[in-house]
Amino acid sequence: MIRFHRLALAIALGVATACAPTSSNPPSGSSGSGPSGAGSSTAAAPAARATAVPAEPDLASQAARLERERDRNPNDVDTRVALGEVYYRIARDALDRDQDETRYLDYLALSVDEFVSASELDPRDQRPHFYLAVMDTYRGDIKQALRGFDNARRLQPSGVAYTNIAEIFIYMGAIDKAYSWNDMGVRRGAPASAVLFNEMLLAWREDDLRRAQSIFSRLRQHYPEAIETINVARLPTPPRRFEEFAAYCCGSPACGPYMKDPCGALELAVKEESLSEDATLRQLQIEIEKTRRLKKVYRQHKELDVEIEGAPATR
Repeated sequence: MIRFHRLALAIALGVATACAPTSSNPPSGSSGSGPSGAGSSTAAAPAARATAVPAEPDLASQAARLERERDRNPNDVDTRVALGEVYYRIARDALDRDQDETRYLDYLALSVDEFVSASELDPRDQRPHFYLAVMDTYRGDIKQALRGFDNARRLQPSGVAYTNIAEIFIYMGAIDKAYSWNDMGVRRGAPASAVLFNEMLLAWREDDLRRAQSIFSRLRQHYPEAIETINVARLPTPPRRFEEFAAYCCGSPACGPYMKDPCGALELAVKEESLSEDATLRQLQIEIEKTRRLKKVYRQHKELDVEIEGAPATR
């Protein structure tokens, strides 16, 4: 459930925001690449929010308010991170609920632009790396996601940074590493919700359904927020049973493709991200531009030991 600070996944994260679907057009007041341009995080996946996004009627209203704040103060990193998350939530709704590739890519580009701009303004801020890694998890690039979560850990080695990486290792099937990184998270003060969430996934992956159900019950009783989001996307309704959570996981491109065998054991269908050839190309262009800009930032800040390309450093 990958999280940012707390929580929040795919996540012990930290963004409290209303997630009502919206059908508005891409905002016209955005800076950086426009809606049709290519430029621009703790469950299923790790996630968090250092910048709390106030609850508002819908995501379009949140975006409009944050755009005004950003335009008044374009150098405010908190606003850019918050706006980047809202844009990403809109992008996810567009693809997950409406199968609207154009809108998904428009808002994905806007979201990436805000997060990269935040890194350009403050290269030491771990939040952009967290959220970009959340995006990588959703689009199926698990190695890039691992690199991103490791960069977030290097910049701020909090306990939840370790449990986020543990969750990625669960998705990669690296069970021993997952246990090790989850334990390191415990020693560094990770929230109990993040640790238990990973233990639930581990039990499920190891075909110990009774233990997974037991841990789910503890989470539902004591940390219900931990099981109500996947990859920063709030579930339509809070799951009441482990099997309901598993169905959401298996039905999400941010979780299901990494848990195929456990999903199969429960006879649950797995949903994978499926984009047209043109949409896949544009998503790749967004990634290329993101990488170009981030490489430029961290070439100038080699002391931060942030890796943008190459094999993930975390072993």
